[in-house]
Amino acid sequence: MKTITLLIVALLLIGCGNPKVNRTNYHMIDVGMRLSELEHMLGQPDWCDDYQRPTECRWGTDDKHIEVTFVARRVVATKSTGL
Repeated sequence: MKTITLLIVALLLIGCGNPKVNRTNYHMIDVGMRLSELEHMLGQPDWCDDYQRPTECRWGTDDKHIEVTFVARRVVATKSTGL
């Protein structure tokens, strides 16, 4: 019984993804924000096209994520899925 409970809890935690990826934080992202400000708010991105000079990064999972486009490490566009 203890093993089943632990397994259920683990599966729920895996399915939740990054709790900082939510509608409230998405609406706090402004054009012109720095990548470092987003990393402070959302944590490290789960994916970037180029970690040295990113032009696009994503926080979250395929089903629920925030995607941000950068120019010179500043936000120029955002979009979200599943928030």
